[in-house]
Amino acid sequence: MKKLIVYYDDWCPNCTKFMKFIKKLDWLCLINFKKLRAFDKSNSLDVKQAENKMASTVNNISWNYGYSSIYKIFIRTPLLWIFFPFLIFLKITRLGDFLYNELALKRNIIPMHCDEHCSIK
Repeated sequence: MKKLIVYYDDWCPNCTKFMKFIKKLDWLCLINFKKLRAFDKSNSLDVKQAENKMASTVNNISWNYGYSSIYKIFIRTPLLWIFFPFLIFLKITRLGDFLYNELALKRNIIPMHCDEHCSIK
């Protein structure tokens, strides 16, 4: 199985926690996490979409965003295969996309370039 490259929002505490959790479970080293805010501009990543939804790719040509990226991550993490029937259900019914979008809308973004004049709420 080819390595999955996942671009996560390193300004989002929830995204960072999820990335660290998956890294601990990725015993087969099939997932490579990269910070979205420091990505290589030479690839075909849709940055605007990736800022709202986690982006992943295997070949830098076809991209997955949002729930599809989560699904690809779970496929490559054997310890999480127990959730596979539930993930299939969420994919078929499109509930996975809906739930992912709801969580993504409510996330907090904390800019790392923020100085003492920032007003983070």
